[in-house]
Amino acid sequence: MLHKPTAKSRDIPARKPHDNATPVIAVPELLVDLNLPKVREFTSKLRFSPNEGSIWLEDRRMVLLHAEAFSSLREELIASLGVDTARGLLTRIGYAAGCRDAEMAWKMVGNQASMADLLRTGAILHALQGFVLPENLPQPDAVILQGNEYYAEWLWKNSIEDEAHIALHGIGSHAVCWTEVGYSTGYLSTCAGQRILVREIECRAMGNPHCRNVAKPASRWDDAAEDLRFLEPQPAPPTKVYMPGKAAEVPAAAPAIAPSAFAGETPHDLVVGASTAFHLLRHKVLRVAPTNATVLLLGESGVGKSLIARDVHRNSRRAHLPFVEVNCAAIPEQLIESELFGVERGAYSGATTSRAGRFEFADGGTIFLDEIGTLSMTAQGKLLRVLQNGELERLGSSKTLRTNVRVIAATNENLQTAVREGRFREDLFFRLNVFPLLIQPLRERRDDIPLLTEVLLTRFSKRHDRPVLGITSRAMQAVMHHQWPGNIRELENVLERGVILAQDGELIDMHHLFSIDNALNTPSLLGINGTGTLTQHGDEAARDSSASESIDAMAEEIVRQGKVSMSDMDDAMTRAAVKQAGGNISRAATLLGVTRAQLDYRVKKLDD
Repeated sequence: MLHKPTAKSRDIPARKPHDNATPVIAVPELLVDLNLPKVREFTSKLRFSPNEGSIWLEDRRMVLLHAEAFSSLREELIASLGVDTARGLLTRIGYAAGCRDAEMAWKMVGNQASMADLLRTGAILHALQGFVLPENLPQPDAVILQGNEYYAEWLWKNSIEDEAHIALHGIGSHAVCWTEVGYSTGYLSTCAGQRILVREIECRAMGNPHCRNVAKPASRWDDAAEDLRFLEPQPAPPTKVYMPGKAAEVPAAAPAIAPSAFAGETPHDLVVGASTAFHLLRHKVLRVAPTNATVLLLGESGVGKSLIARDVHRNSRRAHLPFVEVNCAAIPEQLIESELFGVERGAYSGATTSRAGRFEFADGGTIFLDEIGTLSMTAQGKLLRVLQNGELERLGSSKTLRTNVRVIAATNENLQTAVREGRFREDLFFRLNVFPLLIQPLRERRDDIPLLTEVLLTRFSKRHDRPVLGITSRAMQAVMHHQWPGNIRELENVLERGVILAQDGELIDMHHLFSIDNALNTPSLLGINGTGTLTQHGDEAARDSSASESIDAMAEEIVRQGKVSMSDMDDAMTRAAVKQAGGNISRAATLLGVTRAQLDYRVKKLDD
């Protein structure tokens, strides 16, 4: 059942008098004048990348959606699932978006930002996304931003949801801006560090001139459960419909930055990501880890196969037992058998003592065989025997040893091609290929890059005792859009170089990555200028803009002094272009954007 505003809820709830300990922020300072330079600063963080089919706001991927498509989807949800279920779905979608934007706002406004700064940022982000125009109220004491006394009021104008609802259903008795309510609830809850419940007490769909909202801690609403239930997944009879998980838990206190998903883990064993490809991989890892199945890791060099192997072991029932890693490509072919399976004294010249192999050291645990495709045919035969029946013999011995080892193998080449070419045993391939895991290259999971960057910068700052502040937006864009042929290994090298070159307390910028300037090529991006028009973004556009501004400034100064005529300026430009081109008239004409005949005429005039 929808919340029906009563006479009590339509009125502004009574508030206690403010004491000196409670900061009161005047409402005109809370929400923002959308003509302020701060708005232009945020729009500069919006990037369109047509050649990738993606849009980025800071380091978050965004999408454009037709208002008509959103309205049609909303109506179909109501018609097929009922009002309550549709409202719940849309509220939770908005809630998730609000939480994401709050996390981004922490990074955009800085660690020392006040709650008022965060709320201004949220108002800007909400307006820029096209759902509503937030606007303040005239009362000077309508905002309290502290603890359980938290209270806020504001208006929404031009809500896309009430427009869609009114067009199809007309004026009714219910508030209908469900997505916006969910967004505000998620954003404010994340910023305040407690569950803040936003309630729409007036709505244009109810005949009011604007949508009016009140935000308070859930504990201060007498009937909070009526609205909170829409933040929890609910069954949708009679049709079984997929529902998202529970709404994200709100931290007990507002952190300086969004909490990291990797807190408490060993830095070099981190497996972090935010992309769909990463989550699918993680799901498979968690499914196979508790079993004893052989795992084959596939992917390009540098994608993190070693980390995934360790993650499989860490989540297995063998986690307390040894994990032995072997890089098969780093061991000479003559020694690979003795390294893997051990050697008896006198087996070959120089074998003065008996020695156990890596399989014996890993007994009961896990062995990770990296670059499995480089094994010799003899070593492949012995490995096949271990996989089949858990038996092995040391080099130079006839005694059979039994071992209980889980095998995780990895390769960056196509083993099926190696089988066809006779370089890899087909029966061994089938034994290894029980549970293949393909790790996508970094260019296919760009959503992981911001989180990986954060982790790696923290690691390298500690390793080299260089307290860098972070990375600039320009450098982050280059990192986000680089193709990364070396994958995570290349990203590590680039960021470590940046940490070393940056000064203490400085942001890492493009020039700190100078040795790969030719590699970090940001694709052609489009941004929004102060008038909302799409313009080219990037260094070239910035240089063009800077050059244009410099020329304008020079011209203004020359005109102000009144010492040079237009003819003198033409002559000066002609001489400069010819000098720059080394006397080549055709090249000089290209520099000035005129034809060769035109410039030749001007040069002859100079000689006269």
